[in-house]
Amino acid sequence: MTQETALGLTSEDHQKAFTEVAFLIDIFTSTIDTIMGGSTASVGRMAGRDTAKKYPLHLENPSLAEALEVIARRMQAGFALALEGEGADATIRFDRCILRDVCELRGIPPGGAMCRLFHAYFDGIVNELISRPVKSEIIACGGQCRTSVKVQ
Repeated sequence: MTQETALGLTSEDHQKAFTEVAFLIDIFTSTIDTIMGGSTASVGRMAGRDTAKKYPLHLENPSLAEALEVIARRMQAGFALALEGEGADATIRFDRCILRDVCELRGIPPGGAMCRLFHAYFDGIVNELISRPVKSEIIACGGQCRTSVKVQ
């Protein structure tokens, strides 16, 4: 059995590409955080809303759970997420997170600028899908991350 893909790429090639992408994500998010400061959340939310507008679907008055099902399917290559609870007690559990892997590779503690930008982006996607403002807050980072989520 060969370690090469149909394109002739090896596991080592994929690891090198991931290392390069991790570097670029790190530089991008730290630059955005440095330049934008407190406005980083707005930038992330606008980007998330723009992304959701391009999803090829239409949801009729979706719930938070339905919107998260759509997002979980769209992001399944890098994330495994689940909604727990409802209403004011709703939290999102991230069992797998490619950005957590990036943080680990780059020696960055999770929960920093990269995570904050991603969660603002995530909020923007949810906001656009359910047509209501959404605000999440990172509760815990590590082997499993959790965020509270408030729908206004």
